[in-house]
Amino acid sequence: MFYDFGQRELTSCPAECSVQSVNTFLPSLIRCQTRRICLWLLCMIGLGLWPAPGSAQDLESLQSKLWSEQKAKEKKETHLATLTDKERSLHEDLSSLEQKINKLEGKEKKLQAEQKSLASEQEKLQSQISELRSQEQKIRSEMQKLLPRLWEVAIRSDHLKSRVLESWPEADRHKVWLSTITETARGKAQSLQKVKGELKEKMQSLQTTQSSLEAKSKELAGMHKELASNKLQFLNKLHAVRQRRQAAEQELSALKRSIDQLKSQIQTTNKHDFSVHKGDLPWPTNGKLIIDYGAGKGKFNKGMGFALNQGADIKAVSWGQVAYNDKLRGFGQVVIIYHGMQYYSLYAFLSQTRVRTGHEVEMGEVIGQAGYYPESKGPGLYFELRQKQTPIDPRSWLAKR
Repeated sequence: MFYDFGQRELTSCPAECSVQSVNTFLPSLIRCQTRRICLWLLCMIGLGLWPAPGSAQDLESLQSKLWSEQKAKEKKETHLATLTDKERSLHEDLSSLEQKINKLEGKEKKLQAEQKSLASEQEKLQSQISELRSQEQKIRSEMQKLLPRLWEVAIRSDHLKSRVLESWPEADRHKVWLSTITETARGKAQSLQKVKGELKEKMQSLQTTQSSLEAKSKELAGMHKELASNKLQFLNKLHAVRQRRQAAEQELSALKRSIDQLKSQIQTTNKHDFSVHKGDLPWPTNGKLIIDYGAGKGKFNKGMGFALNQGADIKAVSWGQVAYNDKLRGFGQVVIIYHGMQYYSLYAFLSQTRVRTGHEVEMGEVIGQAGYYPESKGPGLYFELRQKQTPIDPRSWLAKR
């Protein structure tokens, strides 16, 4: 059975509409084509095919998504905490490595100082060796000059043995001369041996110094290589962990924003829930009430009628979506707003409207102006509230005034 906006019943439905028991909100005297359009719209709403703000399904979907996002956020926070701990641990390891590096750098400086000292010692030894070689060469040269004299000493010595010297002074002079030449040659030989010994010792010291210098240089190069390799590995590992942590922070930030948006949407959805505002809805207009809901003079009034000034503003009683906006015979310009949860509000006898079908409206938004209303014999408004197919008393939903 289909009902009109007022008191009339329709005993049949057009063949084109196959959905039964759907509230048409249409009078019995409208033309068939207009009725088909309206019935199609209301069938869409009744089947849940018309998108409705603040529906239970939307709220459930938002809450489910919020729960899922919160779970993902908790998981991401745990992952981020793990990465943060890992990064902190790497920082500690890096700090320990840097301490080792500092110690090795101190050792490196010490080695460099030793290296410098060894290089200086090497230079000094080379200078001493060069000087000793010069002395050796000089002594050899002097000894080469003494060799003929030594031969002469030897010959004279043999000669003196074979002859008798004429006087003691001459013999003494020959003895002194021979002794001097012999001692000089012996001293040069001893000096040469000493220089050779010193030269050998210095050469050994130089060789030891060079070996030590090479070992220190090799040790220093190995330290450099090891330190550079360890530091590079740690820095690469730290960089990788930091990148993962930053990515996790960005993902967590995105999840937090999503959760905030979902909470806002849920809050908005709850706010827009029609049933929540029962007894607190604004009135559609501020005019004089001339027809009240309920039993009247020989008939049952399914809505309210108001006498208004020409062009008075008509406002939506709640958030919703315009399901119908067109003229209906006997009701003038009609706007039907769907509020979700199968709640509808109807505004009839408008002179003009400010909304279009599919338009989402806010609570208290002006949707049109009052037009001629026969019951008031002038400007006015006919207003209804319905849940599914049943008219409901607007007074229990509208705020007290």
